[in-house]
Amino acid sequence: MRKKRIVCFGDSNTWGYDPARGARYDESVRWTMLLQTLLGSEYQIIEEGQNGRTVANPDPWEWGTKCGMDYVLPMIETHNPFDLLIIMLGSNDLKKKFHLPAADIAGSLQNMLMKVRGYATYQLGCPELKILVVSPPALGSELEKSPFAAFFDCDDAPGQAQELARWYAMVAEQFGCEFFNATELVSGGEVDQLHLSPDSHRKLAEALRDKIRQII
Repeated sequence: MRKKRIVCFGDSNTWGYDPARGARYDESVRWTMLLQTLLGSEYQIIEEGQNGRTVANPDPWEWGTKCGMDYVLPMIETHNPFDLLIIMLGSNDLKKKFHLPAADIAGSLQNMLMKVRGYATYQLGCPELKILVVSPPALGSELEKSPFAAFFDCDDAPGQAQELARWYAMVAEQFGCEFFNATELVSGGEVDQLHLSPDSHRKLAEALRDKIRQII
């Protein structure tokens, strides 16, 4: 029997960035691989996380390689067939250099979903592709103390991160996607206020396990 394949498309919190070491959490810690363990052998988790990835903003200081909109179509074609696409992006779009409120980031997600829905339908022959939109983790309340503080408006970004959940829920409904509010569940850890602690990776994995079992 074919395994149920799930593609996890996200940024550094999907890649599994460990802020204490500046490296990657191992498979026993990051939520994607914990999810694999929790779901069991009937499922296959495909990791597609990248540090610095945005929804739709090319970043010249990141070699122009971080724009999710540019990568999403070849990515879904590469992994086709699969049963569920999880999208958890938006935190990097909050950076000061982009000057975007939550509503505009959600507009970028709208455009991404239009591309994915059209391509899946007409190119991949998957008009009923299931998509789970996950609002990204909240930013820590002490963002100004983060080593990444210079990249964010520390007075505004945490509030905009909270607002993303409301806007993402509306976009998910518009495109017939499932939605999960991770913003209320987990937030950036003490080390840098942006990246998940091991405990938060586990909480996210456990919650998404239950959500996924309702979907596929």
